[in-house]
Amino acid sequence: MNTYIAWLRGINVGGNKVIKMQDLKTALGTLSFRNVRTYIQSGNVVFESEALTSDGLAEMISVKIRETFGFAVPVMIRSLEELEAVIAGNPFPLSEPEEFKRLYVSFLAAEPAAEALEKLRPYGQGADQVRLIGKEMYTYYEVSVSESPLFKVPFDKLLGTELTARNWNTLNKVAALARKP
Repeated sequence: MNTYIAWLRGINVGGNKVIKMQDLKTALGTLSFRNVRTYIQSGNVVFESEALTSDGLAEMISVKIRETFGFAVPVMIRSLEELEAVIAGNPFPLSEPEEFKRLYVSFLAAEPAAEALEKLRPYGQGADQVRLIGKEMYTYYEVSVSESPLFKVPFDKLLGTELTARNWNTLNKVAALARKP
């Protein structure tokens, strides 16, 4: 059995695309998943599957959400091993707990094309910085997300792929949940 994390984009934000986590767990439990569990209301789902790769899992979950709740939700999947690599590969050295609140990781649905990476280059320097490694984009905000000029940059359109972001604290709490059998 393999452990996977589904990162759902845009649910329970501003009263839109509302899904109660218990209802989500129930819906996903009808699929071939085991030990489905969630962390907070923003669409972080840990589950076990016999699938050897994440291929098809995002589509399976998206279809189930559309059938059950009546709206589309982009889903990004990472295995526990991939999530561990994301944590280990953090390009921003952090030491203070306050800094953890200012680091976000965006999970991309696909690796961006080379021309998209060129569009990202201007955001690699300055007070707020972006680093892309594979299908993850790390963003470190000097002060806060809401005060950053990066807050309004449509990175999904710039990179040509769906994405969803989680702060460093949430990411690590989901990883801890995923490590538990």
